[in-house]
Amino acid sequence: MRLSGTAVLLSLSLLGTMLATNPAASALSLSGSARIPGHAAGTFGGPGELGGPVGGLAWAPDGTAYTLDGARVLYRWNVRTGQPLSRQEVRAPATLPDAARGHGPRLRLGGYRADGRLRGPFIRAEGYKGEQPYQTAFTLLENGRRILGDVCQSSRIQPAGCSGRHAARVERMQAGRAVVQAGDRQGQPTRVTLPAGQVVALEPSLDGQFVAVLRLVQNTAGYDPNAQLWLDLIDLKGAQPEVRSRQLPGRAQTADSLPEVHWAGKGRVLTATSELNTETGGSTPHALRLWDLGSPQPLWTVNATQNLHSAVPSPDGRFFLTVRGGSVPEVHRVSDGRFVRALGAAVTAFTPLKGQRALVALDTGSGQSELRVLSPEGQGNRLGGVREGGVVQLAADANERHFVAGRPRSVDLLDRAGRTLHRWVVSSAPEELAFTADQRVVFARLIDHSPVGLWKGMAWNVRTGTPLPLPAATRPLRADLWVQEQRQNSARGFPFVRLRGLTPAGKVLWQEPWRQDWSAWFQPSPDGRSLLRMITRPIAGASEQRGAGLYRLDPGNGTASPGVTLRPALTGPYRGLRPLAFAPDRRHVLLGEGEGDGCGAEFHGLRLADLHTRTEVRLPGGLTSGLRRSTGCGYPVPFPEAAFTPGTHGALGLLVRDGNSLNWWLGKPRDTARTLPR
Repeated sequence: MRLSGTAVLLSLSLLGTMLATNPAASALSLSGSARIPGHAAGTFGGPGELGGPVGGLAWAPDGTAYTLDGARVLYRWNVRTGQPLSRQEVRAPATLPDAARGHGPRLRLGGYRADGRLRGPFIRAEGYKGEQPYQTAFTLLENGRRILGDVCQSSRIQPAGCSGRHAARVERMQAGRAVVQAGDRQGQPTRVTLPAGQVVALEPSLDGQFVAVLRLVQNTAGYDPNAQLWLDLIDLKGAQPEVRSRQLPGRAQTADSLPEVHWAGKGRVLTATSELNTETGGSTPHALRLWDLGSPQPLWTVNATQNLHSAVPSPDGRFFLTVRGGSVPEVHRVSDGRFVRALGAAVTAFTPLKGQRALVALDTGSGQSELRVLSPEGQGNRLGGVREGGVVQLAADANERHFVAGRPRSVDLLDRAGRTLHRWVVSSAPEELAFTADQRVVFARLIDHSPVGLWKGMAWNVRTGTPLPLPAATRPLRADLWVQEQRQNSARGFPFVRLRGLTPAGKVLWQEPWRQDWSAWFQPSPDGRSLLRMITRPIAGASEQRGAGLYRLDPGNGTASPGVTLRPALTGPYRGLRPLAFAPDRRHVLLGEGEGDGCGAEFHGLRLADLHTRTEVRLPGGLTSGLRRSTGCGYPVPFPEAAFTPGTHGALGLLVRDGNSLNWWLGKPRDTARTLPR
């Protein structure tokens, strides 16, 4: 569960705020934790994203599997059971030029090294020394040591592939044709000139008798929407090498999703290739194909619509690893391409429940999901059965008799056993779900907007499933009270915005005066008795930032109470705060502090405001600097999300989701007499 919408997604440069000095002390402490085994959602990246797919997959000689994501979390798995054997966060060797930077080198799992005393995952590192790019590799040993050394140097200009003691490499380009050298690493290589085109991937067979090559053929330099991929098989058995070529279906696209080719046992080759996405101009997910040396057609194909990336065969050629949706590694059979099992699951949505519990949605692989009730004591119980498709938002009513689950194109109302009572079609994925205070209406705020920039909302009667005729940018607080945001565009600066309260019949109960702002952001308290209102204000000496004033509004008559204004700890054009949650006590407001631009962002931690004392409450380090995260192009690190927990009886409870981890915090912030002007 998270608060979002047009105003929450304001440019960070416009959410700078005025800080309350000397925050009051906090007695909040960590009271429990739970973790779902698996990688956080989206941490493998994907085509169409800046940086493309990241991380990697590999097999150890003993048949266990390794998976590394873009957040540098490395798992080792028992493939037979799908259970994790170990989990660790990988750091680049400190001797690399940019190892200490927020992002640092990008790490890719390139295989498993098992020669001599060096046994462990083989990880490639790509970074910058000053303005110059570099790449190297290291082996991660069982004792945690990282040994630098690239046993199979490869680049986009001169790609290479290695299998055991055999290697193949593009030596040079000659009149538009690649010259490939292949053979035993210690012996004299054989040179073969391929047909015209650029080699984008290659790998020798384990016995060194063949080399499989993926070759891109373009009619024009740079971007060619009609480019084609060819699979070349170089036969090195005879006195003279032979090349057999076959064309892959579709129009190739390799710019943001590199293709792969791997040997899957004797005489069989797996390819993972992207085609042109005609809607975006970028790449589709990988289409997977198994080829036999003696057949011009693939033995099977898994289409790009399955949203898979990569295909890494096991040492015995029976299985292969892939990643679905940039989130969940999977095991598939080589013989027919079918799904066998997922390796872990990814948390895609959560909402807090009473009694230090939470309802979470899990991506469990194979395009399926499930809902589970978690607590610090264990993994909890599944709510309902296995479901098709992913869940992006969750909410629970006050009595936890009903739940609502949002999907990319639908919203489901569930009973307490997880059975679907109603399913409503929506035009886009919901970014927020909620029940009204009287629990008679379900509300969904969608990610798409009207042409004038106002957000879209939909609402339905819980009992009958009937949709409510909501005007644009309107949210029901109760069945008989709605709140609407209005906007008038301005030729200069911000638009003019205001809130007004009205009945479902359209009678206006109150309305604010017009003011210039990005939006009229508001959020109701869980009991519907108060609205949290946020307005932006100028900050002296920081013209590129805006202050965020927080105050309560009576939804019955529109009366405002005195509020508090916060600002980020440091000034900067891209740094600011955004509200995350309004507490059940109608007193505390949780905010997140961060900064970002077009290809990078940082989350600096949580902040807590007290509307009663008009102060900021100091939070422990685990909720501030301990939550600091850096993300950006090629670094798909998820930011933490947080919500207040219900039913804490005089105490203040927080639930923080950090990837696949849930952490409960509980305590009672100490009051302070310090007040600030509104």
